Formats: sequence, C-alpha cells, structure tokens
Amino acid sequence: MIKRSDEQYQEFKRSVLDDPESREEYEAFRAQLLLAERMRDLRKKVHLTQDEVAEKMHTTKSTIARLEAAGGKGKHSPSLNTLVKYACSLGYRLEINFKRAT
Repeated sequence: MIKRSDEQYQEFKRSVLDDPESREEYEAFRAQLLLAERMRDLRKKVHLTQDEVAEKMHTTKSTIARLEAAGGKGKHSPSLNTLVKYACSLGYRLEINFKRAT
C-alpha cells in the first residue's frame, strides 16, 4: 500500500524532530514564522498598510515586508528595538514571555 503524502510528511517530521539539533532549529524557525504571522495580522487588524507602518517607523516598505516575511526569512532576525518600534507604530506595546519547554 502506498502512503499518502501527508502521512509521509508526518513520518518524516517525526524522524527529524527526534534529533535534538534538528528539533532546536525547527523550533527557532517556527517561532520566527509565528512572529511574522502575528505582525501581519496585527497590522491588518489596525488597517495600516506596509507603507504607513514604514512611514511611522522612518524606514522603507521593503524593510517592513522583510520583517513580515518570517523575520527576513531567517537571514536577519529583527532586533528587539525594531520589534518595539513596529509594535508602537501599530498602537501596541511589545511584551516578551518565556514558557517552559515541553
């Protein structure tokens, strides 16, 4: 019987995540993806364009686009200062939280 591709993917994912180094990289990138998604969602919630956020932050639209594309697609992680400015431009404040790993 041929496995469906989603089953194959889940099996592959389990095998990769069994390796501690691979799991650490996966979790770090996952955090970047979630942050980027949250940033885009908040910007849209307050009805601002990337151009408008860029203007408020005194930067360019392409910088905002990179921030919202998984933190620059892993090439450059945004600084804490940049994240604070982004949050402020949307009318929010940045909070950082730690959660125990499971």
